[in-house]
Amino acid sequence: MKLSEPSYYPEIVERSEEISLLAQDLANTKRGEGAVVVIHSGPGVGRTALLDEFLRQSGNSGARVCAATGSAAETGNELGVVTQLFPEDGPIAAAVWLARALDDHHGDPSPDADRLFDMLRGEFRQGPLVLAVDDVQLADAASLRFLLHLIRRLRTTPVLIVLTEPVGSCALPLAFQAELLRHPRCRRLRLQPLSVDGVTRMIEPYVAETEVARLATQFHAVSGGNPVLVRGLLADHRAGQRLEEQGIGAQYNGYPAFTQAALVSAYRGDPVLFEVVCGIAVLGENASPALVACLVDRGADVVARVMTALNTASLLNGPAFRSPLVAKALLELLDVETRGELHRRAAELLHADAALPADVAHHLLATPIAESWVLPTLLAAAEQAVQGGGQDFSLDCLRLAGRQAASEEERAAVVAARVRIGWEIDPRLITPWLGELGAALRRGHVGSSDAAWTVKHFAWHDHVEEAADILSALMERTEENTDAHAELEIVRHWVRYTCPTLLEGSVDADAPPLSGPFPQRFQLRPASYAVEMLGRLFTEGPCDQAAAMAEEILRGCRFGETTVEAVEGALLVLVYAERPGRALHWCEALLEQAGDHPTGTAAAILSSIRAEIALRQGALEEAETYADRALNAISRLGWGVAIGSPLAVRVRAAMAAGRTGLAGAWLNQDVPQGMFRTRHGLLYMHARGHYHLATDRPAVALEDFLTCGRLAKEWGMDVPTFLPWRTSAALAHLALGNGSRASALAREQLTRPGGGWPRCRAVSLRVLAATSELDRRPALLRESVNLLESCGDHVELLHSLADQFQALSEAGAPAKARIAARHARTVADNCGTETLFRRLFKEEVPEDTDESADFGQDHQGFASLTDAERRVTALAALGYSNREIGRKLFITKSTVEQHLTRVYRKLGVRNRADLGDLLAGINLAAQPQVMGRTSSAAVG
Repeated sequence: MKLSEPSYYPEIVERSEEISLLAQDLANTKRGEGAVVVIHSGPGVGRTALLDEFLRQSGNSGARVCAATGSAAETGNELGVVTQLFPEDGPIAAAVWLARALDDHHGDPSPDADRLFDMLRGEFRQGPLVLAVDDVQLADAASLRFLLHLIRRLRTTPVLIVLTEPVGSCALPLAFQAELLRHPRCRRLRLQPLSVDGVTRMIEPYVAETEVARLATQFHAVSGGNPVLVRGLLADHRAGQRLEEQGIGAQYNGYPAFTQAALVSAYRGDPVLFEVVCGIAVLGENASPALVACLVDRGADVVARVMTALNTASLLNGPAFRSPLVAKALLELLDVETRGELHRRAAELLHADAALPADVAHHLLATPIAESWVLPTLLAAAEQAVQGGGQDFSLDCLRLAGRQAASEEERAAVVAARVRIGWEIDPRLITPWLGELGAALRRGHVGSSDAAWTVKHFAWHDHVEEAADILSALMERTEENTDAHAELEIVRHWVRYTCPTLLEGSVDADAPPLSGPFPQRFQLRPASYAVEMLGRLFTEGPCDQAAAMAEEILRGCRFGETTVEAVEGALLVLVYAERPGRALHWCEALLEQAGDHPTGTAAAILSSIRAEIALRQGALEEAETYADRALNAISRLGWGVAIGSPLAVRVRAAMAAGRTGLAGAWLNQDVPQGMFRTRHGLLYMHARGHYHLATDRPAVALEDFLTCGRLAKEWGMDVPTFLPWRTSAALAHLALGNGSRASALAREQLTRPGGGWPRCRAVSLRVLAATSELDRRPALLRESVNLLESCGDHVELLHSLADQFQALSEAGAPAKARIAARHARTVADNCGTETLFRRLFKEEVPEDTDESADFGQDHQGFASLTDAERRVTALAALGYSNREIGRKLFITKSTVEQHLTRVYRKLGVRNRADLGDLLAGINLAAQPQVMGRTSSAAVG
């Protein structure tokens, strides 16, 4: 539909009930009964539109219509409304004469009043008559006296008087209201905002049919169903369509029609209303009646009435405007000076009212104030904002704080805050301020907490010498200060497991190693305990107690509230204690708290750990996804020396998926040289070694693995659950033909702290099998497979199954070899490692191979199993105990034992382990039917 005036939409909706009531009152005038109807509503809800529609319908029905509009500009004009209703040259001029007679006597009876009213009543009886006054609260006093004179005589005067008034501060005089409330023929109609259905009916002639539902919902959310605002949104939407702009916000935000609609709603000739709505727009969520009253210098009762009126118009949602677009449009109507003054007063009021620093800072950014409380408020607001995800606002506060700082101490406080907050957002942001922070620290202008973490910030960005100097100075300076020393202890532990080379030559290098039992309660706070536990793991190996305590810490962690050092330390304890499932649980819970698209350093570190967990579970796609998220959560420069961890995961995942070209591309990216002096560098170098090994460069790979081992030993981090460099080097030795050296490394790894943990032991056993005689390989590989199944590393499991397949094939057991291949196929299908499966199993078992036939070939006794023996066999192969099998099959434990004894004899196996190996990879749930078919075939 094309409109000649796009900003005007005359249709009114959801007002049929009100129109019907007014029409009924008009019909009653034909019986000589007068009435008065007062229509009231909040601003912009549509009382004028309703009145105009009723007057139009009344005129079309043959009624006479006399209408007037009150105006603040004409309130002082005596009889201004009366002369609008009854022009002196019109047919009902007697009304003006009566009004003047009443005015001359200030409403008291005059000798001519009765005679003039009789003349007027005669005119009224000529036919249905509607007297309408819009915004009657703005009528002059003389006109109000005249209207009251008529209202008192409605019993004998066949006229319908329709008045409109707003809900709010500027209402009718109390005397006039009292008269109306007492009158038996007075009806009050209160208009409500439109519903979503009403908005839909209002806009559907003007927008595409496919867009109606979406736009109606969005328009209602912004306008609250206020018809004036809906019209503004609709006009701007149509204008946006003509400009081919996409998106609802882009179409109406900043367009003039919506701004004009906000002005119409806020300014109805009532200056108090406009002042109050501007005060609400400035204060936002802090707009209580008391604060708004102080801000605009009006009485609290007056402000409360205006806010009530705005609520009835659905313009407010709580204390603030329903949509920030309304507040923005209103503030744009103010000149810069007035707007700045409102923000200045708002900042002072909120500060005095002990409001949140961020709420005060919003106004300080709009108009800076030179007061002593401003700087600490801005710094506190920056801290508060970054915790809530308001990174841009936080940086704005810091920039203003920098301009406010006057003394050296204040400038140092601002720089420390820039570094502290900048590191949380993206460590790249802090590089320009590290030099100034170091200088302020040397002058003693940096607090103990910020001073301690300065060591980490310098080390993170590969300024190792400066970090070491600061650490030494702080260790000497804080011996007497308990709080400062406690904070420094956290940093010291972090340095030990992250950048151990930093301790070389420092005072801390001679500190005693971590030893002794774990404390039974938190000594300082979670961060201190978590980093200490991780340090112990690297020096002493994993233990169940450490894993349990890590989970206890994580139960109390909240994203954005708990320091990232506490979260990282506790999660890595679980990862390197081979608890990937529990680490996954806590890591996902924290990432869920971070939101759908988390950014910032904490999110980056969490995503990197989540990627490492996925890699250790063989979930290659997840590992790549979370490594990418980690690398995108902050800038590459922001990762500093820690970039080695996500890159290592990305390389290992690409290698496992068979994408060596992609792995090489990741390795070709520039990394800081200082990374190789950190824990992250060990992981990176280990991944690089595997890339060299896969690309047929075993000598280069061996050099990387041995370098990892040498550094891990030097740094006291030689724990195979963290870095299994020995088995990796053993694989390189095997590729070079050094079987004895490979065997020695694998055996050595088994003896290391943590070397006997399932995943680590399984890999060592696989390497030992590769260096052992053929008759020993199946047993070693069977244990390796069982261990890997228990810990859930699908990639390592595929490697062990591939070796098992090869060993069984060479040992002359093709049926068992095919079972191993089938098992591997199931694993590959479940974890999406098809490429790895095909690379490991050059000749895949055909899809239609019948496992039962293999059993028939290798075990002729299998066909002789009874149905009962088959059921017991299936459950035993799944790992159920005799007692559990008995409960499931409702037989005694001794009966189960008897069945198994006969099964072992018929199948030629010695125990459950042999039985499980025989049935590996078979769908045991369908086994009775398969066995039945085999048995039938044998009999036939």
